[in-house]
Amino acid sequence: MARNRRRVGGGDHDVSSHGDRPWVYFMVDCFFLITEFFVIMFKFKSEEMVLPQHLPPGGTVPNPRPPRDTKEQLNIRVYNEGGNARYAFHEISVSASELADKLANAVGAGGGGDKFSVRVSYDADVNWGAVMSVFNSCTKVKIAECGLIPLRGDKAAR
Repeated sequence: MARNRRRVGGGDHDVSSHGDRPWVYFMVDCFFLITEFFVIMFKFKSEEMVLPQHLPPGGTVPNPRPPRDTKEQLNIRVYNEGGNARYAFHEISVSASELADKLANAVGAGGGGDKFSVRVSYDADVNWGAVMSVFNSCTKVKIAECGLIPLRGDKAAR
């Protein structure tokens, strides 16, 4: 039962619609806080892609035969000799212009630059421009795969 309070010197009315039930405000606040929590934490679950679980032909045992499209690797080492950059290519020492000629001859005889892969190593005391000239020579003869290999040994920079 609801009680009406009478005020001194005043009218005959309720102060609020809840009267003597202040816990209603608490319950409404809790309801909105819980609803807000679920709205904020709601996420759409995206469909996860599953990669096909196919084994390679022949199982997991490595194939003893090399693949047919193996590229021929050309190893070039850049080093200093008397303050000038020299290039070790096929176990001979050549200059930058001679290296460009040898690469052009190798690509011309081999049937195109897409059949070669160049691996460049360099000593720690070599100018970086000398290393970049190898990449430029490879670009001129259209060898796309040209990369650096780390220097190992006593001359490696630590």
